[in-house]
Amino acid sequence: MSQDNSSSIDPSTIAAAKAEAKRKAKEKTIKEKETCEGYVASGINRNVTVQFLYDRLTKLGCRPPDNLIRCLDCKDAPRVGGFGAVEEIDVPSTVDNSSKSKKTNDKKNDSSCAQTKQDIDKLLAKQKDGGAKLRLVPEIYLCQQHLRNETHAHEAMVHELIHAVDMCR
Repeated sequence: MSQDNSSSIDPSTIAAAKAEAKRKAKEKTIKEKETCEGYVASGINRNVTVQFLYDRLTKLGCRPPDNLIRCLDCKDAPRVGGFGAVEEIDVPSTVDNSSKSKKTNDKKNDSSCAQTKQDIDKLLAKQKDGGAKLRLVPEIYLCQQHLRNETHAHEAMVHELIHAVDMCR
């Protein structure tokens, strides 16, 4: 009769295995980000369609910022990329037309993948209550762990840049 030895695994062995798995996951994320950033750079520098769309944005008067396209760790989100972020423009509690509205960026600045529906719903509710005004700001993100290759990344960039051109019009 065989005896179950699974309960006799040393806790330090389990901790070491977990630490190793965490280290490998971090290395993988770093490598995916580096690869994605290389795809973005090659798209901007060598892909004629990406270059055309950047040029189109400029000619429409919407000069793209240097960091328009970012690579993010989208965790388990089933997407390759996305476009846009909602920015909140606070409405002053007293009416004072001489002061400018304070702009705050409510988008996440960490490595999470864009705003969630819940984040946007909160902002929309705040706007409905008169506590804020919202505007869509251009931002393109690529989900670094879902890119199959350079061509796939460039296709995603083109798709999202078309949204940027449409918004600029």
